Amino acid sequence: MTDYTTYAAFNSLTVNGRISNIDLVNGRNGEFIAVTVITNFMNNDDGANIKFLNSNGLLALYKNGKLPVGRMITLTGHIKSIAETYTNQQGEVVMLKRPTMEMVDVQVPTGGLGAMPKDKVENTVRKTGVTVRPSDAKPAESVLDKTPVF
Repeated sequence: MTDYTTYAAFNSLTVNGRISNIDLVNGRNGEFIAVTVITNFMNNDDGANIKFLNSNGLLALYKNGKLPVGRMITLTGHIKSIAETYTNQQGEVVMLKRPTMEMVDVQVPTGGLGAMPKDKVENTVRKTGVTVRPSDAKPAESVLDKTPVF
């Protein structure tokens, strides 16, 4: 079996959580955002970190102020790695506060942008209903069809 190449399985994941950190980064290929989302698997647990990079639509949302820290979001993507530990500068293996999952090819499905933090919501009032002007309120003249003769 050592003569075979292993290929990634279709390991897709959909996760919902709250954005806990976003950093705008200037890299070799232009700017992108590094995002961390915290999701909870069970009630009252410490949660898990979901980390990913993005340089297209989510970057534009971030620049327009529509992707602040605290916003709920649903993500779909592929699992790149999962970790519970890291090695510190002294060479000791240390547990992370939360398990961390790195994702690639992340997308936000339709309806995946959730609630914004109250302090980030614009105070705009949505107009609903119909305005009727008095000139439009005249009764329409009724037109009667002639009774057919049999």
